[in-house]
Amino acid sequence: MRGRLLLGILALTVLPACRAGAPEAALARAVIVVDIDTLRADHLGTYGYERATSPNLDAFARRGVRFEWAFSQAPYTLPSQTSILTSLYPSRHLVLHDGDRLAPERVTLAERFAAAGFTTGAFVDGGYLKAHFGLDQGFTTYFDLNGGGVREGEPRIREWLERHRTERFFLFLHTYDVHTPYAPPEPFHGRFAQLVAPPSPGFAPTSEALEAVRLSQYGPAPVRLPENDLAYAEALYDGEIAYVDDWFGRLMATLSELGLADSTVVAVVSDHGEEFGEHGSLLHEKLYTSVTRVPLLLAGPGLERGASVAAVVETIDLAPTLLELAGVAVPATPDAASPSEAAMEGRSLLAQISGAAPDGAGAATESTAVLESPFFGVQRSWVDGTHHLIVSLASGRAELYRYREDRDEQHDLAVGAPEELRPLLAKLRRWSRDRPAATLLEREKVQLPPEVEASLRALGYLQ
Repeated sequence: MRGRLLLGILALTVLPACRAGAPEAALARAVIVVDIDTLRADHLGTYGYERATSPNLDAFARRGVRFEWAFSQAPYTLPSQTSILTSLYPSRHLVLHDGDRLAPERVTLAERFAAAGFTTGAFVDGGYLKAHFGLDQGFTTYFDLNGGGVREGEPRIREWLERHRTERFFLFLHTYDVHTPYAPPEPFHGRFAQLVAPPSPGFAPTSEALEAVRLSQYGPAPVRLPENDLAYAEALYDGEIAYVDDWFGRLMATLSELGLADSTVVAVVSDHGEEFGEHGSLLHEKLYTSVTRVPLLLAGPGLERGASVAAVVETIDLAPTLLELAGVAVPATPDAASPSEAAMEGRSLLAQISGAAPDGAGAATESTAVLESPFFGVQRSWVDGTHHLIVSLASGRAELYRYREDRDEQHDLAVGAPEELRPLLAKLRRWSRDRPAATLLEREKVQLPPEVEASLRALGYLQ
């Protein structure tokens, strides 16, 4: 009831309004978020990848805005997706583990759009996006594809767009296709796999096989994939990206065919990336940039074409940016010690976009990002324009990288550069002051509903 009363307040106070200095015609009539789970930024051509994984996404980036250094708030799906949809850090929304569910008092992006009169819809791919976890708040349509991915979602999404094409709408599209198991259909299965050495007999990059390798790192006999198997797994991962990119091209064609292209803002984002042995492990569990640097692309009315923003941004910044692009009032950033239940902790990125150079040169780099994880002794991470600091709050162990020049973060400066480390530790300590580490601690496992457990097991999250 409390959450529903809050929505009533939002309906009165969050009204469509022009951005300062922006004409009414520049406002988006519709907003679509394409959320490609497990997509690391540096495996897309627009971020400099050498393989042709993403021609359609690359073309989309050229007609919109690319954020060079966007960071997710967590290294795994449940808290990161919740941060995207609430614009709250994990230590604020507290949706971290299998037994957690978003509190009704927390306001989602869908609820804000609904309160402003938008039709809201979502097509999600099961797993941690199942309604069980509460991320369906505010969506009139919340369709669970349950692992069917873009193949099953494509006709349903088109049907939804045809039905609501004359309305103002917010549509959220999520797919696990890039996630394990890496098994794209042909011709994408062999597109990059044929470029690498054959895998060991019997090896396939299934969720179970790669999870076993990851878990072995914490036992007495750590397992390392042979180089040919690791290269094969990465090639099939790239094939999955190409498969989703192909679908994305058809989605953009559908928007043009339905007359929606010129009035719709489209955002492409991911919740986290993927490790391929850069730090001795696989999959996604750590706060290194291979996992936490994600693509963030925007295009549509009111946005620059071909702009590149070099400043650090966070995925919690996406929600307020989309609200402003659609002319919906953005809540003020809360006081860290006593935030309102209706607060958003992200900030709109339109000011940074308007000052971006076509090649990103000269863009501001003062912005920062904070990433959080309950694992490895409860970790927090501070990213500024030069440094990436990772700290275990339990042990005090710190790692420090100049991530822009050391892209794989192989050269830890924490011991050798104390003059760089100390001020960053102080900044992270100040940020953490009102956010006790205990809020992030892993809690006792709970029994999930059978259909949720089956979906998570298929993705390798449960053993």
